[in-house]
Amino acid sequence: MTKSGLFKSDNKRETALPSLAAVVGELLLFALLVALVPITVYLDTAVWGDGVSEDSITEHLHNTLLAIAAGLFALGAYQREELRGYLTLAATLFTCMFLREYDAALDRISHGFWIYPALLTLAVGIWIAWRNRGTTLLPLLHHLSTRSATFVYIGVVLLLFFSRTFGTSALWEAVMGAGYDSQVKTTVQEGTELLAYLLITCGAVLSHLHGYGEQAALQERRS
Repeated sequence: MTKSGLFKSDNKRETALPSLAAVVGELLLFALLVALVPITVYLDTAVWGDGVSEDSITEHLHNTLLAIAAGLFALGAYQREELRGYLTLAATLFTCMFLREYDAALDRISHGFWIYPALLTLAVGIWIAWRNRGTTLLPLLHHLSTRSATFVYIGVVLLLFFSRTFGTSALWEAVMGAGYDSQVKTTVQEGTELLAYLLITCGAVLSHLHGYGEQAALQERRS
């Protein structure tokens, strides 16, 4: 490597470094997001006294955050043809999750009705992604290489795996023994899910602002 090439590489690294103010701001933002979970659960249980029910603030936040995440990925798929396959699949996933989370309202039509719009969404999403299958794998890999995507997939892991295992009745029956209260188990699980949705939505917002890994794709073309 030439001396000038080394300097250019170093300059690229320097321009990629965030400022101290940005790091502190991000830290404060995520501290507030994490604090929002116990605050919301406290309001549902201690202030309104209804617990984490289907009509609680916690549940409404679940639905709102999922709608935002799904909407941002759908908007990205609409605006960015070169990323359409991948972003359509992401939007489809979060839309189906939203419909499942919103099942209490859809049950007013008929019990389990959420499955029908979810299947329709899944079919349309897969069809669009298949038509744009050349814009699926590489955009996915480029996005996963970004810090923004890290928040999304950590949130998904928390939601689909951690909250399900940490919120099982068997675990809390063993912890609480004869004093077992299902409301405690539900509160822990729903609170963990709220944290997961906050991470997913925050990652979706950052991903949208940063172009869903667009910079990673540009660097790959230049190399």
